[in-house]
Amino acid sequence: MCIAAAVGVAWGLDFFFDHLMSKPPTSELGYDPMGDNAAPMDMGAVQRGWPNAMHDPSERARMMAFMHGMGSREPMPIAAPTTQPQAAPVDLGTLLADADPQVGQAKAQVCASCHDFTQGGPNRIGPNLWGVVGRDIGSHAGFAYSDAMKSEPGNWSYAELFDYLASPARDIPGNKMGFAGLRKPEDRAAVIRYLATLGGSAPPLPRPKQPIGETAAQ
Repeated sequence: MCIAAAVGVAWGLDFFFDHLMSKPPTSELGYDPMGDNAAPMDMGAVQRGWPNAMHDPSERARMMAFMHGMGSREPMPIAAPTTQPQAAPVDLGTLLADADPQVGQAKAQVCASCHDFTQGGPNRIGPNLWGVVGRDIGSHAGFAYSDAMKSEPGNWSYAELFDYLASPARDIPGNKMGFAGLRKPEDRAAVIRYLATLGGSAPPLPRPKQPIGETAAQ
């Protein structure tokens, strides 16, 4: 009898409190999703599990709370673009004036497998380079130039050689020269100074540009 009475009292108290204090359904959240700070959600996991991840009403409520909180936030400020200082343009006159022909001769050895540098020397895979500085492009006698090189106007000026030696394929597209080029401006200037010593017919070197400080001082 005592046990039965105790069970009855416990059941009655539970029934009383269930009706006196309403409890939210187990699928509802224990906080106001639009008023409290919602816990962050892994949106990647939600997308991977869609739509099964949203079957639980509590998960849908969490999603609404999270999206509501995100919508009320201030947008992140856009970072101001950083201005990188631009490199000063290359002054070919200064580079050539400072270049050493002997250094250029050493660096030009990479060209010797395809070119001859002697007066009256033969053409090889590439044309003979004696007197090349100032010579018309694609004009050396006896060499079978590509159509791209034969149709290229102008001559091998210092500026043209400087650009060509940086990347032959880019400077004159379609030419047959397989050399990738000399990346460093100082190396190209040294090779050109050496080439200018071959033949004695090279035009005068371009004058270096006068520094701004010297111009202002005059």
